[in-house]
Amino acid sequence: MSKIAVLIPCYNESKTIAKVVSDYKAALPEADIYVYDNNSSDNTDKIAQKPEQ
Repeated sequence: MSKIAVLIPCYNESKTIAKVVSDYKAALPEADIYVYDNNSSDNTDKIAQKPEQ
């Protein structure tokens, strides 16, 4: 279990969420990353769920 958690709240961030998640993975590879989508209408949730961005 990781001791670091990254919490990313978002709403309609389809243009940037992949880079944000990727940057956090690069900077904190040991962290658990959680993206909290606030009912986006632009597929932010699907983009954030893609493995290895």
